[in-house]
Amino acid sequence: MAKILITSALPYVNNVPHLGNLIGCVLSADVFARFCRSRGYETLYICGTDEYGTATEAKAIEEGVSPREICDKYFKIHKSIYEWFNISTNRFGRTSDPIHVQHTQDIFLELHKNGMLLEKEVEQPYDQKVGLFLADRFVTGICPHCGSKDARADQCDKCGKLLTYSELGEPRSKLTGTTPVLKKTKHLFLDLAQSQPRLEKWIDGIEKEGRWSANTLAIARSWLKEGLQARSITRDLKWGVPVPLKGWENKVLYVWFDAPIGYVSITAGLTDKWKEWWLAGNEAPGSPSEVRHYEFIGKDNVPFHAIIFPAMLMGTRQPWTLPHYISSTEFLNYEDGKFSKSKGVGVFGNDAVESGIPADVWRYYLLATRPESADATFSWDEFGTRLNKELLGNWGNLVNRTLVFLTQNYEGVVPAPEELSEEDEAFLADVKIRLEREADLLEKVQIRAAVQEFMGAASAANAYLQAQAPWKSVRENPKRAAAALYCLANVIHDLAIASEPFLPSSSASVARQLGVKLGTWKDIGQRQVAGGHHIGPAEHLYKPLDTKALAGFREKYAGRQKKEGEEKGGKTPGSKTPGSSPASAPKKSAPAAPVAPLSLENLQLEVGLIESVERHPNAEKLYVEKIILANGEIRTICSGLVPYMKEEELEGRACVVVKNLKPAKLRGVESAGMILVAEEEGGKLELIMPPAPAGTPVQFKGITPNSQPPAISIDEFFTVQLTVKKGAVYANGHELLVDGHALKVQKVSEGKVS
Repeated sequence: MAKILITSALPYVNNVPHLGNLIGCVLSADVFARFCRSRGYETLYICGTDEYGTATEAKAIEEGVSPREICDKYFKIHKSIYEWFNISTNRFGRTSDPIHVQHTQDIFLELHKNGMLLEKEVEQPYDQKVGLFLADRFVTGICPHCGSKDARADQCDKCGKLLTYSELGEPRSKLTGTTPVLKKTKHLFLDLAQSQPRLEKWIDGIEKEGRWSANTLAIARSWLKEGLQARSITRDLKWGVPVPLKGWENKVLYVWFDAPIGYVSITAGLTDKWKEWWLAGNEAPGSPSEVRHYEFIGKDNVPFHAIIFPAMLMGTRQPWTLPHYISSTEFLNYEDGKFSKSKGVGVFGNDAVESGIPADVWRYYLLATRPESADATFSWDEFGTRLNKELLGNWGNLVNRTLVFLTQNYEGVVPAPEELSEEDEAFLADVKIRLEREADLLEKVQIRAAVQEFMGAASAANAYLQAQAPWKSVRENPKRAAAALYCLANVIHDLAIASEPFLPSSSASVARQLGVKLGTWKDIGQRQVAGGHHIGPAEHLYKPLDTKALAGFREKYAGRQKKEGEEKGGKTPGSKTPGSSPASAPKKSAPAAPVAPLSLENLQLEVGLIESVERHPNAEKLYVEKIILANGEIRTICSGLVPYMKEEELEGRACVVVKNLKPAKLRGVESAGMILVAEEEGGKLELIMPPAPAGTPVQFKGITPNSQPPAISIDEFFTVQLTVKKGAVYANGHELLVDGHALKVQKVSEGKVS
């Protein structure tokens, strides 16, 4: 079995990490590390602080202290924040440690010995006000490609293009705002062109094996296509790894040369057997190397990890362990803008610690919205929804309802079932299959989808709990209640195991409440909570956040955006526009405006379970149905199906519900939603019955749903064209999906949906 070596891009120590920094590297790597350990893989997770370079010197000048004091200060801050977030590194080290200097200089000297370095005289920007040569990241200006005014001298974050100082328009120093002057200086360059053939062959093998994402491969290929250019690896600074060559004593190695070597040096600081991890020789395609290196980085770091760092290692002519998989994320923005510590905008690590909101809640939100293929935006409204409806309403609700019921009705003892029904066995098998899918997704580092799979399994368990209704059967059919609770106790243990990579504190709490030692992935489906087992005291996993609390957090972390918005007569990011309510509209009458077409992102469809069906007391063509939705919610819905279907054809069936339809009274009975049916020519109707548990969302292919869709009128709903084509259901041409599969009807091949 291969060893799993996991590294997270080393966070820089010139500031406090924000939520985007956390999800981009450190937290994502932690999820994968926890999963690998649970699978029984020999796993090593390495991270630490990146401490050398201009940014540190600049921060030291700003705070009036030495670079070492800055590093000591921010190392402690980073370490404490990651510990609070339950980041499970095997070692969290520092690039300013002596062992790092040794390893960096060793690799540098190997490259020098092998003729991989070039000497060039260059002109470099110099800030006359503070007397410092400026690293590329400390010169900003106008990007010649996209016009961004905040492009750095090495790269534009907006368009992703790599730049040089000479290409930048209106350059200015980030330290003082002055225009830099150019001064001549000598530097050493890594001759990347020498490594290009080996890199191309290596990346060809990776592409054939399908190990990197399309985005990572595209970035690497674009660099190779343009032809690799020599890159400077030295700087005119005092704070850095000294260049170990005579005549170069006043230079240090560029931070982007030494930083990735930190992965190696931090490992060496942990174990004398570091070579078993780092000199495993996995360059050749299909190599039987015992080590698989997984890198977790932000998208802006892809060129350095996919091209430059591998080229450095190849240039030493030693059998280094090269990246097996690179997981790169897009950017996480904050409400209507970017995180900014100086402007007080956004939630930073210390803010999360001080918020009173548990670490697992932050972890869950960040993982559920992980920006894997496109930039994402932190939203307090969505944060509240994820907590209240998913963490608390789904997972937390399942655990608490089950364990409280066991305590109150069975004196805290899991009942031993006489036998399990086919329905019980099907439920246990379904959950196991769902968690196997979750494991497969995590093996592929598809973390966001894995989180969704876990929550889908929890929803299935809630649907089973609701369908079994032990609060009824404990009196009417005790054997049935005992079997159901036995199944639920074991599934809750399985779900605790499966959620541990995402929610370590919650999983530990569930195990404690169950009175068991939390198992590992191999224990899923093994029914290890035996009949007769005594559980521990039940407690709530999560507490809800109401709209008032969410509004308070939004205002607190809006920073200058709020003040600037108010001064301009605008609005705080994430807030509603003043005067938009009906009460503020002019009171004079006007002709009714045509109904605007409803956007699919604002149409909320969900799988429901029809619990009961009765005739409407005041309307002969209407049924009154009780329908179970997500988290056990029961809705009353009236439908005009009496002429088409009998009660027994509806009761106990799955259905599709328009969940965000405004409630309306139909002949004296309030109806809160609508059941969808397929209709073919001739008027024959068919109930649409998804093969999924109650509460499963019905999605539209290619559409990202609004996490908090508004209530809609029946007229707005009818602006959506719902059709059946070849047995599949479509909305405005978008296929409807349930659990990632097409929503199908059994009898109607072509028709409409209403």
